[in-house]
Amino acid sequence: MAEIEADSLIDEVMFYHFSKSYSGEDKFQNWNYQGKPFKPNKNQSVEIQDTQGKLSLINLNKNLFSNFLLNNGFEQNEVNRLSDCLEDWQDKDDFKRINGEETDYYREQALPGPRNGRIQSLSEFSIICGFPVEMKKVQLILDNFLLYNMGSFNPIFAKKELIKGVNLAPDRRKLLMDLAKDGNQSLAQEYFGVPDAAISAMNMQLSKDIEVRVKVEHSKAIASREIVFSQNMRYKPRPILQFWHWSE
Repeated sequence: MAEIEADSLIDEVMFYHFSKSYSGEDKFQNWNYQGKPFKPNKNQSVEIQDTQGKLSLINLNKNLFSNFLLNNGFEQNEVNRLSDCLEDWQDKDDFKRINGEETDYYREQALPGPRNGRIQSLSEFSIICGFPVEMKKVQLILDNFLLYNMGSFNPIFAKKELIKGVNLAPDRRKLLMDLAKDGNQSLAQEYFGVPDAAISAMNMQLSKDIEVRVKVEHSKAIASREIVFSQNMRYKPRPILQFWHWSE
């Protein structure tokens, strides 16, 4: 029953996302695109994340990356280490940066050597030198990064931890953090859903790539799903919908 309900919940979330009718449903009153969990029913949990609200590892915004880490418990030396390690992992030469590592280090650790090309997955990121071992920091990174984002970063859809690193006026940053904490899409629409919103030029235009996580509990049974679905199609004939990732 948990497995069936989890699949049904995915379909229901997708229907309300595309129909934009979630605002009229009491059980979806806390619907949001910032990845803040809400419970349609007492045995269900849903997280919906617009991918604009995460950082891309490919074409990484280095300033935002550094500020994000520094504002969430990382020391400067940890940031320098991880940044240089990520660069050394992807560049094509064997010259080690001041805080980075090349092939010899990974051989000593019995790990695959540097790719010398673009990183291919978040799990690959986790074996790069400088990646934290403390679980809280690991989860912080995994919750706020994607391998690749088709659009540009939009802090309206980010979690409060990532908003801390955004270069905005303090009052605007505070507003975004309050919205992320509140997790109510209607409040966000109130500020950003109109073209002439005084707060800034940021807008609530959703991207075509959405990440969804659901969890359903029945007695001692737990079923979970994690998917990324997209309408950003470049194929002919174009399918209505494409799933980039589906895990159970």
